[in-house]
Amino acid sequence: MRRTRLEEGMKELETRMGTPSPLAQPLHQALLGAVFPLSVDQLVLLARENEAPSLVVSLLGSLPARRFESLDAIQQALESQAGASEEATEAPLAPMPSR
Repeated sequence: MRRTRLEEGMKELETRMGTPSPLAQPLHQALLGAVFPLSVDQLVLLARENEAPSLVVSLLGSLPARRFESLDAIQQALESQAGASEEATEAPLAPMPSR
């Protein structure tokens, strides 16, 4: 379910932003004033303090638990997660073995 929400969130941002890098502007605004490195919890807290849209806060909260060194690192992690979730949903299901 988490991957589905992430994928839906990424698609919604792409639809709204319509730019080659749809996350750049909302992430920049959500993390205004960030002093890196920051943990996922710190990113979420800062985004809430900056009154970021709940979609952006949710996407940040879905990141793997580690410290991020820059805004670019966060954007790359989000984009790679979205790509992985798209691949997972496109993969065909293996047939069940017969008994």
